[in-house]
Amino acid sequence: MIDLDRTRTDLLAEIEAQNLPTDPVRDITDPRIANTDVHLRLRGRGRDDLFPLLEIVLSDRFTAVSRAHLLPDLLIPLRNALGNASKHGNGGDPAKAVVVEMAATCKGALIAITDEGSGFDVARTLQRYREQQAYFANHGCGFRNLDRAMSTVSYEHGGRTILLCYRPPERLPQSFSSCPPGPPWLPEFSNGRCLISCRVYPSAMRAGRERRYAVRFGGEESGDVDTRILTGRLHATEASARADFEAAGRLYDARISKRVRIPRPVARATIEPRLVFYDFNPWMNLREYLTHRRSVRSVRHASERIGQTLAALHKSQVVLPGMEPNGGATLDMRIARAEARLQTVASGSDLINRFHDCVRQYGEQCASWTPRRECPIHGALEWDCILYGVDGDFYLYRFEECRRSDPGFDLGGFGADLLCFTLTYYDDAAYRMCRDEFLTHYNAEAQNPMHDDGLHFYTVLTLCERLGQRESDANRHNADLIAALGAALLGGALPDRSLRPNS
Repeated sequence: MIDLDRTRTDLLAEIEAQNLPTDPVRDITDPRIANTDVHLRLRGRGRDDLFPLLEIVLSDRFTAVSRAHLLPDLLIPLRNALGNASKHGNGGDPAKAVVVEMAATCKGALIAITDEGSGFDVARTLQRYREQQAYFANHGCGFRNLDRAMSTVSYEHGGRTILLCYRPPERLPQSFSSCPPGPPWLPEFSNGRCLISCRVYPSAMRAGRERRYAVRFGGEESGDVDTRILTGRLHATEASARADFEAAGRLYDARISKRVRIPRPVARATIEPRLVFYDFNPWMNLREYLTHRRSVRSVRHASERIGQTLAALHKSQVVLPGMEPNGGATLDMRIARAEARLQTVASGSDLINRFHDCVRQYGEQCASWTPRRECPIHGALEWDCILYGVDGDFYLYRFEECRRSDPGFDLGGFGADLLCFTLTYYDDAAYRMCRDEFLTHYNAEAQNPMHDDGLHFYTVLTLCERLGQRESDANRHNADLIAALGAALLGGALPDRSLRPNS
């Protein structure tokens, strides 16, 4: 929260950072960043330059902290503060710089962000905010997020410097990270620039086999040095890595959607052919993003966005290399797999009979519908595959299961997560509204429209298939899936019959 009585001296003492070296580190590939108390200084034009570097460092140093706490208490307020410094403080002037100084210890981090503007009356702005008067020129969400955060926020130099002090819930171990230096075989990147140094950081989302690579490179003639963040994904097999890389490359070249991008695949490592590098830097998945937004309107907008994107993918003419039509499980195979999972987790429950009824009803309804043609699909769609980047764009990711098959598999993947999320954070009415938004925008552009009863069937199918899949926190995960499945099969999450289009 914002507390203008707190000073830099107070906050440094609070994290035991009074005796840090005065000579700061200026390179995030420096090993001291990962495993010592450190004084870091960075200079850039604003949020787009500085946030990717700070986010990867802070996510690593506080890797023991839940993302549910780290995002709203540190990373999102930090991004807002950097945006305010460049947009409002410097007035968007690219000639003006933003300077960040960070003191980080095992007790927390103090981040000072200074712009080159004229400052502002912080006390008056805070008073107007607390009195619920108009206090902002644009949306005011940055100031609001700073005050809501558990971090302590104060200002210096007439508002030109903001102090953001974060203390984790528990004291961290003195050794923060075991992140190794980057592999020497990491490929060079573009325009004759050579690799100077690299460091490997954990994935921001902590899911899958991802790592992030801070790559410092420069040109031999110009002497310019720059740092880029790449995402590397280590696959279980070489064949999976090759399928992911080739499918992603073709989808990227096809430019199927402007609303959800495909990350550019950079290279496969020659010495470790299971490793694929992507030129993007995600820091939230869709679930984390919507949890932070705290708004049904945001869920509805995301449903619209993904509906349009899946329609574009499914009607695209992308040829997916080396993948046979329906190369994955057929519909009958997936129904059998879903039933087996349900029998294992919910044996003896009424859900099994209701699942059989759902399958039977869908089969009867299909007889009167125009058959859907096989088309390019993602093949393993869930919200963990929809990522929000530090650049503010959404990305569709993880393409090793791409193939020509039934588009309902993708729609059910999104629908299952939508049902679980809205029933956890909102209610059945919110699910119906967002579900209708998703289906309406999909059908407006799709070559193979999906009936609402069809989406319901594929959503139920996906929920059943996911039972027992997650090893960590399996009981809670299965309980959430069973609750959503019960809502769907017992009618709570079914659309109103009066709103259904004629078959």
